[in-house]
Amino acid sequence: MATESAPKQKKTCHLGWHITSRCNLSCKHCLRRTPGQATKDLGREECLAILESFLQFTESNDRSASIQFSGGNPLLRDDFPELLEKAAKAKRRGIVKRIQILGNPETLDAATISHLKECDIDDITISMDGLEETNDRMRGKGNFKAALNGIRNLMKAGVPTSMKFTLVRDNAEELKEVIKLALGEGINHIGIGHLILAGGAIEERNRRMSPMEYRDYLISMMSFLDTLPEEHAGFRRSFLSRNSLYPLLFHELGRLEEYRQMASGKPNRREGGPGGVMFVVWSDGEVVPRREMQRQGYVPGASFQEIYDSSPLIKLMEDKEYIRKLSRESMDNHVKCSVCPVREFCSHGMAGISGYRPYFAPNRDCWCC
Repeated sequence: MATESAPKQKKTCHLGWHITSRCNLSCKHCLRRTPGQATKDLGREECLAILESFLQFTESNDRSASIQFSGGNPLLRDDFPELLEKAAKAKRRGIVKRIQILGNPETLDAATISHLKECDIDDITISMDGLEETNDRMRGKGNFKAALNGIRNLMKAGVPTSMKFTLVRDNAEELKEVIKLALGEGINHIGIGHLILAGGAIEERNRRMSPMEYRDYLISMMSFLDTLPEEHAGFRRSFLSRNSLYPLLFHELGRLEEYRQMASGKPNRREGGPGGVMFVVWSDGEVVPRREMQRQGYVPGASFQEIYDSSPLIKLMEDKEYIRKLSRESMDNHVKCSVCPVREFCSHGMAGISGYRPYFAPNRDCWCC
C-alpha cells in the first residue's frame, strides 16, 4: 500500500513593516536612533497600497506569508486598525499565516485589545528590560507598570502575548526575576537580545558584556533554569536551544549528550524549510532585505514583485542552501571554528555585504574565538 507523501512545503514571504517613525518612548538603546533612518510616515492610501502589493506578491508566487507590524509604535497610527483588519482578512482567506505586532503598552486601551482579539493576531510582543527601577531607567518612567498592566489585560482577553528583554551588564541578573514574572503571568516565550550596536546603542556600547562575562551569565542562567518546576520544562528547553552558545557550554561542563537529547536530534536550528524572501519596509516606504543592507526600492512607487524581480540581493538572501554553504565555508576557514567540538550546532553569521557577496564571521560573543 502506497503511503501518502507529505505536502510540499511552500517558500515563505515575510514583511517586516516599520509603519511609523513615531513612538511614545525615547529608549536610549533604540535602533531608530541610527543616522539616516526614516522620519517620514506614509499616508493611509499609500500604506493600504503597500499591504495590497505584498498580498498580491504572496498570492501570485504561492508563498506562505507572515507580517510583523512595528515602528516606532504602530499603535499610534490612527489608521492602524484598518491596516490590521486588512491583514486579518487575508489571514482568514489563508493568504497570511502569521500576524505579529511589536508595540508599547501605554497605548493598549480596552478598545485596542478587543480589536487585536477580533483580528486573531498570533502575537504581540511587549518589551520589559528589567524590574521596575532598571526597566524605567532604560525605557522611561512608568513603563514597567504599564507593561505589566498591558500584559495582564492582553492575557485576560486571550490575546497571544510574548516579551522581549534587551540584555546589558546592568540588567543581566534581573532576567531571572523577569522570567519568573512572565511565567507567573502565563507567558512562555521571552526573546532575549544582546544590545545591537546600532542607533542609540552605539553610545551605550560599554554596557555590552564581554565574551567571558557572557559565559558567566550563561552558566548562571543554566543553574537557574535547572531549578524551574517540571511544568516549565518546555520553556527551559526552548530557552537553551535558541542560543547557539549553550552547546559549547554544555560541552565544557561535560553535559553535551544531555544537550543532544534536548535538541531532539535537530542540531542545527537554521536547517529545514525551502527558504523565503524578507522585505523590511521603513516608514517612508524604503525596502531593504535586512535593516543594515542597502535599499532595493520604494513602495508603493514600485510593487514588491518589481522590486523582487530587479534585486539579485533579495534573491541571494532567500537561497538558504547557498547562504548555509557560505557560512560553513567560513567556519572551515576559521582556525578555531574548524576544529570546534560543537561546530555541528553552530554557524557563522552574516557580517556584511560587498556588492552581492555576503561575508560571514564567528559569533562575537563566543569566548573561544
